[in-house]
Amino acid sequence: MKKILLMTIVSIAFLSAGTTAQTIFIPRPPVIYIPQLDPVRMHIQNLVFRNMVTAASQRGGTTGAKKRSPAAGAVDYTMFNPRQENYLPKMLAQASKGNAAEQRQAEQFFNSLIERYEQGSPHHELPKNELAYALVHFILVNYEAYYDLGPAPIEKDPRAKRARTESHRTALMNEKTSLLTTTEEDRAMYYQFKEMLSAKPEFKKMTDKQKQEMTETLVIMSRIINLAHEKAIENDEEQLLQESHQAAEKGLEELLGVPIDKIKFDLTGTHLK
Repeated sequence: MKKILLMTIVSIAFLSAGTTAQTIFIPRPPVIYIPQLDPVRMHIQNLVFRNMVTAASQRGGTTGAKKRSPAAGAVDYTMFNPRQENYLPKMLAQASKGNAAEQRQAEQFFNSLIERYEQGSPHHELPKNELAYALVHFILVNYEAYYDLGPAPIEKDPRAKRARTESHRTALMNEKTSLLTTTEEDRAMYYQFKEMLSAKPEFKKMTDKQKQEMTETLVIMSRIINLAHEKAIENDEEQLLQESHQAAEKGLEELLGVPIDKIKFDLTGTHLK
């Protein structure tokens, strides 16, 4: 069975509980295998995207398709009752093989990524103790990093900086707006994955602990990419920007099993172009 790798791509500067910037060194590349993702990855590749292709074909495409909503009478198998303490940060910190102080810092760093996810954002108002939403979050964060869709001052925006002329810049920024998903599309994707995953016998048998571990894995992987992408833009680091693009592409394609440029979003969820 193939494993997904959690690859941290840089030494990352972050703010601790106070206001002092600290730097945590996460070994590069730390070959940390995350078997918790195998079930979701396999079922996304073997079931979900086959369903997407079939559904789109049967409808004659997704243009004008009916907005997806919660399935009537569906049993919820993707939510979980979280325990107060996270599972993965300590395990990942210990796997980094640093000294005791470095492991504590690494654990704090991984916990901070989960905390940021749990705080949410105005654009993604969906439950956080939810494996289906963690999957949506993973897809969107990697998608937005790969296409440079995050908010940034115009003078630092990677898309704006690639422009050759003023009209070219306008076109690139208009494309950025068109690629951003809407809240309705995010919800449609959430209902889509929730319905598909809940229908699988393997997920019906999963414990709260297993679902929380899988959620934390998706969150930590995506938040590392997001943080690296943000730092690259903030510090004008072109190499780090390209590394974040490559990591986002690799993470998304390994999970979904299709090229990133084949993915599209609409009011019925996620589909293949």
